Amino acid sequence: MIFGGIFILLMDLVFQTMFRASGLGLENRGVSFGMASEIGNIVSFIALSLFIGWFLFELIKFRKFRRSLFLIALGGLGNIFYRFIWGSVWDYICLPFLPFCFNLSDVLISLGVVSYILGVDGNRSTLRRQRNTGNQ
Repeated sequence: MIFGGIFILLMDLVFQTMFRASGLGLENRGVSFGMASEIGNIVSFIALSLFIGWFLFELIKFRKFRRSLFLIALGGLGNIFYRFIWGSVWDYICLPFLPFCFNLSDVLISLGVVSYILGVDGNRSTLRRQRNTGNQ
């Protein structure tokens, strides 16, 4: 999971460079879905700093490695890297049935958020515990 996330991040960095150079895709100066393009870099940096701080706090204080927070921070690192280089990220995955485009770093962030909300952190015992709770 950890190495898979890092591999996806590295692939995203290569793809953003390739697709930007070829002009395929869209430039995104905003925070999410192109919103707040005037302050996108500042908001992105603050949000990433908070998530990395949260991840490190949980790791140090509770000695708990949360894959969901790791994925969010990793995806944020991928997007913030190009914000510092070019001032924007490049969204190169455009599906005809979706009204927006995204990149692999966005996928990492989305997977992290969904797994955090669902409480699934890669532990089979977590899934079993959720299934065995509730009214019977």
